[in-house]
Amino acid sequence: MVKESYRAQWDRSRAYLETGDLGLALQELRDALTLAPDDAFLWEEVFNLSLLGGLTQNALAAAIRLRELAPENPDFIGLHAMAALLAGRLAEAVPLFEEVLRLDPGSVETRRQLARALDVMGQRARVRALLEEAVALAPTETGASNDLAVHYLEHVPGEGPALAARVLGPVLEAHPADPPTHFNMALALRLSDPSRARYHIQKVLKGDDKELRAQAQQLLTMIPA
Repeated sequence: MVKESYRAQWDRSRAYLETGDLGLALQELRDALTLAPDDAFLWEEVFNLSLLGGLTQNALAAAIRLRELAPENPDFIGLHAMAALLAGRLAEAVPLFEEVLRLDPGSVETRRQLARALDVMGQRARVRALLEEAVALAPTETGASNDLAVHYLEHVPGEGPALAARVLGPVLEAHPADPPTHFNMALALRLSDPSRARYHIQKVLKGDDKELRAQAQQLLTMIPA
């Protein structure tokens, strides 16, 4: 909630943000924090704008301050974990994600982020288990299912493509226009069913993501005629 004590700084921060001047928007938030140094709302905004600008160390500092203000708040523990992951501090991020998962055992997103950290550390078996749990909790959500499909394709020899296609099927039924899911389905089918793979590539080529369209165009050249 915006308090009157820093209303002017907040309004200027929003105005700068609307014009794309992230640096000045952050400066106004810092000025507001001189008036309300323990205001969690302001620190969350600093965290969000820092992530928006790719300022991972800034975001990490804001997350740590939020933890100081409310050590047991699971949302703040999650922010700390995310910032630590983005800053490359895996040894710090992993136990934080584990703590969030203990507090919120039904969280799909926490499983995804923990799996992301553990993947960098090479813990493939745990990554697979976490992502399979996430998909079981939310079988038609795009994020976890695509993460798991990519894991199958990259790390499960032989049966990986079939496993990936099986996971992606329900997602496409629920989200028939999702380009990343079509792209991963094309990867899964490119050798076993080239015609269906080309169908999914055409779906990607009709999307707005230029980078993904370029990848799809390249993949098209790799599919057997």
